[in-house]
Amino acid sequence: MATDWRSLCTGSRLEFEGDDVTVVFDGGRKHRVRVTETPDTYQLHAIVARAAALWEQRERPLPVRIWEHNRAAQLVSFRIDTRGRVCAEGWVAKAGLTAEEFQLVLRRVAAESDRLEFILTGKDVE
Repeated sequence: MATDWRSLCTGSRLEFEGDDVTVVFDGGRKHRVRVTETPDTYQLHAIVARAAALWEQRERPLPVRIWEHNRAAQLVSFRIDTRGRVCAEGWVAKAGLTAEEFQLVLRRVAAESDRLEFILTGKDVE
């Protein structure tokens, strides 16, 4: 029988709505992550910032900033999607997956997305 990813999310500071989980951080900041499932993996997706929020970012080109951020990131990668949004992605294999491993990647995707959102926009929208 397949494991529902929600059963891997024990502990506090996690709020669920459909396929989304919002991770709440100290200080009240939070970030929403969407969980999708393939036969072999759970994929974790988060919107870091929407195109409209990035319109005035002109100090360095956004693709260069995202590339630089990816160079230092672990477990999470960032990209600009076709709608101009900055998005984060992570994944875990289902084989041998523990709740601790799932939450580590889930919380890392949320935390790194929230951190980059603040760097790019100075806000907590997503």
